[in-house]
Amino acid sequence: MYRSNAAARLRRHVGALLSDLAAEHGELEVVRRRWDADPASYDALAEAFEAFDVVGGATARVRDPEGRLLLVRRADGPWADPGDARRPGEDYRECARRAVREATGIAARLDDLTAVHVHVAEDPFDRPPLPDPALVFEATPQRGGAPTPVPGDGVTAADWFRPDDLPADLLYEDLRPAVPDVR
Repeated sequence: MYRSNAAARLRRHVGALLSDLAAEHGELEVVRRRWDADPASYDALAEAFEAFDVVGGATARVRDPEGRLLLVRRADGPWADPGDARRPGEDYRECARRAVREATGIAARLDDLTAVHVHVAEDPFDRPPLPDPALVFEATPQRGGAPTPVPGDGVTAADWFRPDDLPADLLYEDLRPAVPDVR
């Protein structure tokens, strides 16, 4: 079981991360989303931070030379950019590259950090909210072109989508404006 001050420590940690990223990258888009966490998910987030001092994850918005966006679908969920939670000892860039490779079989070259999504876990028992940051990187296939994605474990589909032909069921609507207008 985690210590009672985990929420305060985690909020300070995420605040320091956002400050460090702003100092390194300049102005960044920060998107905050609240989600109703079940008790087990809330506890797992707090316990992972307490045990490993690891929080958050990363995603990559991989685009091919034609401006198409690489998206993945897990189970019957909505389409999303490939991403995952960080593992102990892994930095955010390593996490994003691993997430793309494991979800699609494609090696990604990460470019700029474009946004930070802070998912805030709300607890049904009125414990303090827990922030969980996800860094969003722009990326291209490492070897260029548009390699054919091969869905990895837990991924039921992976494909490239033109900006004018994105699926209706996106995990986040802000994936739509993230795609450049390619003509």
